[in-house]
Amino acid sequence: MQEELEKLRQAIDGIDTNLLNLLNARMELALQVGRLKADKGLPLFHPEREEIIFDRLNRLNPGPLSEYSLRSIYREIFSASRILQVPLRVAFLGPEWTYSHLAALSFYGHAAQYVACPTIEDVFDALTKGKVDTAVIPIENSLQGGIGLSMDLLYEKEVNVVGECYLEIAHYLCGRAKSIDDVQRLYAHPQTLEQSRQWLMEKLKHAEQHECASTYGAALLARKDPAGAAICNLYAARHYGLPILAERIEDHAGNTTRFLALADHHNPKTGKDKTSVLFAVADQPGALFSALKPFSRKAVNMSRIESRPNRMMRWQYLFYVDFEGHADDEEVKEALAELKNHVSFLKILGSYPQKDPMHPIRPENERIRGLDSINADAKIG
Repeated sequence: MQEELEKLRQAIDGIDTNLLNLLNARMELALQVGRLKADKGLPLFHPEREEIIFDRLNRLNPGPLSEYSLRSIYREIFSASRILQVPLRVAFLGPEWTYSHLAALSFYGHAAQYVACPTIEDVFDALTKGKVDTAVIPIENSLQGGIGLSMDLLYEKEVNVVGECYLEIAHYLCGRAKSIDDVQRLYAHPQTLEQSRQWLMEKLKHAEQHECASTYGAALLARKDPAGAAICNLYAARHYGLPILAERIEDHAGNTTRFLALADHHNPKTGKDKTSVLFAVADQPGALFSALKPFSRKAVNMSRIESRPNRMMRWQYLFYVDFEGHADDEEVKEALAELKNHVSFLKILGSYPQKDPMHPIRPENERIRGLDSINADAKIG
């Protein structure tokens, strides 16, 4: 038994040595790519290139490595490659270990430099003033709809959408109390309280509720309170060493938030893209019907349409539309050209690799990275 185990370990050691050499060879090539981009004044980050690489490898992957694990590994390889070329600065709606932070990590990996901003306006400001290279914002939630302020700022600011991701919202009750019955004080953001209202009424109605400005603040308070608990995600629980008292306490399973990555460049085509636009129409009968007709005529599939009051012009409404395809695709070009003839305003927000909302990033997958051991460590400490 021991001899067989040792042989397997030696084989793994040999593969790890080969992997190390191959990774360093890849990083050398990444450095050369970075120098060429710098000489030509090209953007250092191309999400569409990374998506093409991953899709190719995923098609070649025979298993047992899962698609999720493959993406996680290559997200960090891409991140390490970028930091060799130039440190990538990423703004997000902070503080740390919120879902916006998790979304930013899913885009750019752990090697990037992250800048937590107190408001969405500050996120846009950091990008437009050149303080960061890219930014991540929430744009819509599967239960609550569009994020109005994000749509307002996409209209008002000169930025380009270069990526999207879907993140499942999963709430956990975490704290130092020995059990749920021992929890006397609950710390949580108002939104998480609302999203877990039914569970709290059934399981934790005896605890005092204390609203916090963020998941970060709730976790910090719970960490200091032996009889307290916080509602947070698994990453926050791991970071603050909080044992998990109850899993998945949200009332609606599958609650998902969509995030956008923003930058100052445009993406080339990948073959599986989405485009976002904003437009306004004249105040007359049939105006919206006429504006949308080109999408039907050119067989361009719309995946989302939402109206939003234009806060720059009274009683004018903006329409936010997502549709399949890239702005450089011929049928999309023709649809947009025809659309211009039927609207009073049109802004193409960007084309970017399309993700599947039915397969969001699931934070509970972090359990495979040793979260259970943290529960034991936290109880000991």
